[in-house]
Amino acid sequence: MLRSLILAVLSIASVNGAIWPEHLGKYERKSDKPVAGQPSALAEEYGRDEAEEANYGPFVVFAQRFKDSTGAYAAALEMREPPRQVGNYLVTCTGNCPKNLNSLVETLPKISHAALPTLRNYLPSKDLVAHSERYILGPAGLQAAAPQIPASAVNFEFAPEGEAARYRAAQGEATLAIFSYPNMQMARQQAAILEKLPDAAVKRTGPLVAVVLAPGGQTAAAQLLGQIDYKATISSDDQQIPLVIRPQTAAQMVLGILALAGIVLGFCLLSGIAFGAFRVVSRRFGYSDAGTAMTTLHLGDK
Repeated sequence: MLRSLILAVLSIASVNGAIWPEHLGKYERKSDKPVAGQPSALAEEYGRDEAEEANYGPFVVFAQRFKDSTGAYAAALEMREPPRQVGNYLVTCTGNCPKNLNSLVETLPKISHAALPTLRNYLPSKDLVAHSERYILGPAGLQAAAPQIPASAVNFEFAPEGEAARYRAAQGEATLAIFSYPNMQMARQQAAILEKLPDAAVKRTGPLVAVVLAPGGQTAAAQLLGQIDYKATISSDDQQIPLVIRPQTAAQMVLGILALAGIVLGFCLLSGIAFGAFRVVSRRFGYSDAGTAMTTLHLGDK
């Protein structure tokens, strides 16, 4: 009895996948299975929620869902083969994948489209080591991206975010890390602490603090820092919904206007008939009001 109950529960869980639906567009799901990731402090910082693989016949898809788009972006940078990012989802597909896969992913549960981080726009492109970018959301990410910088110097109690990358320099590689703080006072405070790190060159611009670690390469550090200047940006999570007017909707709109006009005209006509009938009935029963009395002045008789 207990085994039958367990099998029934597993069967229901299989029919109702956590991520991939039974029907994805015109494709029917053949099978699906949850994929458990290795628990780690880095995965916790990224906010990894669930992961699932599904077979839709011509293709097999694997999706990871994160709490927000920033966590998905940070996790994508860690992967050797960059996946598709759609909002807070990272998706890979093998086989005869549909061309509209991104739009199909839009139908997945708990999808969100928060704005992506803008720190990547401050990373210089010249001499950048390919695939060396890392996004920093906490101490574990900092340890993986720039272990030379202690977490206490960044002070994650201020809830900063950062992005780091490696650059080719004359005397080896230099590491550039840019941290964004909620306000300039916090950035100023932490810049003073980061300046005390050995072999570190620091620049603060607005709420950003850039740190270059280039042992013996002060020229390379100065060149990197000289390319970083804060520019205020405004990001919005609101999605603009396009206004699409089709012939059917336009015809329905015109018919609705005509119907409303007919209702108004009918109401006016019925109101006029009712008012006229009331006046006729009132006169028949001898009722008259001041509005029916008329005074005639015979001015010509004088």
